[in-house]
Amino acid sequence: MKNIHWNKLFRLALTVGLITILSGTAAAAWYKFDRTAQPSFKEEIIIGPQETQKNILAFGSRVVVEGKVEESVVVFGGEVTVSGEVGKSVVGFGSRVIIRSSAVIREDLVVLGGTLEKEPGCTIGQDTVFIPTGGKFASEIFKKGFFFQLGTFFLALKLISLFFGILLTIFVAGVFPRQVYFAAGKLRTDFWPILGTGFLAMIIYAGLILISSLLVFLIIGIPILFMLMLAGLVLKIFGGTVFSYFFGESFLQALGVKKRPHLIWTAVIGLVLVTFLGLVPVLGFIFSMVVSLVGFGVAIRTRFGTLDNWLAKNRS
Repeated sequence: MKNIHWNKLFRLALTVGLITILSGTAAAAWYKFDRTAQPSFKEEIIIGPQETQKNILAFGSRVVVEGKVEESVVVFGGEVTVSGEVGKSVVGFGSRVIIRSSAVIREDLVVLGGTLEKEPGCTIGQDTVFIPTGGKFASEIFKKGFFFQLGTFFLALKLISLFFGILLTIFVAGVFPRQVYFAAGKLRTDFWPILGTGFLAMIIYAGLILISSLLVFLIIGIPILFMLMLAGLVLKIFGGTVFSYFFGESFLQALGVKKRPHLIWTAVIGLVLVTFLGLVPVLGFIFSMVVSLVGFGVAIRTRFGTLDNWLAKNRS
C-alpha cells in the first residue's frame, strides 16, 4: 500500500466531489445533454467496446467498462469491472472491484471496503490504495441493510455531504497535520474530560444561538448569529477531522494493519466509517451526537491542537 501525497488526494477527492455535486444538483440541466451522467441507483451500466462516457457515479449498481470513460468511475456498493480505459480514477466504496489485464486507468485506483481483483498486465497510472473492511458486509449494507430505511434521496444527500467532509478532512489534515495528531493523542488519554467539555460547550453554544436568533429582529443579532455559526463550523470541522483520524487509526489497529497509511488517508477512512455508522437507526443518532460532542470538546480543550489543556492553564 502506497502513501499518496496530500495534494494528489485533494485532487482525487475534488474530482469525486464535483462529480457528485454536479450529478445531484444539476441533473435536470444534464438530462438534455448527457442522460448517462446522472447518478444511477441499482441499475446495470455497461459501456461497450466502442462507447464513450464522461463520468460514472453509481449506487449499488453493476458497472462494466469495456469502452472508455473520459474522467472517473465512482461506485458505492455493487460491482465494477474495468477492461477498457478510464481517463482519471476508479473509486469504490464497499464494492467488488475487478480490473482486467486489458484495463488502463490513467490516475488512481482506490478501494475503501469491499474486494479488489486486479489481473496482471493492467495499467494503473499512479497509485493503488486498497483498504478491505469486509466486502460482503459492506455490499449488503448498500443493498438492503441500514440504508434501506433511509430512502434513496436521503442516502444520496448523506453521500454528497460525505464528499464535502472528505474535502474538508483532506484540507485540515494536510495543512495542520501536527495539530490533528496532537489533539488525537489527547483524545486517547483524556476522552471523558474532553467529552464533558464538549457537552458543556454544546449547551452554552445552543443557548447563544437561541439568544442571537431572538436578537435578529434588533439587527445586532445578525452579525452575532453569523459569527456563532462560523465558530461552530470551524469547531466541527477541526474536531471532526481529529475524531476521524482517531477512529480510523483505532480501526486499522484493530485489523492488525502494521504499515499505516498517511495521516490524511487514515482520517478519510475514519470519516467514511463514522458516516456509515451514523446511518444505523437509533444507535447511529446516539453515535453521531457523541462524535459531535467529542469534536467540540477536543477542539476547545486543546485550542485546536496547540495546547495540552488551555482551560487548566488559564486557571493556574
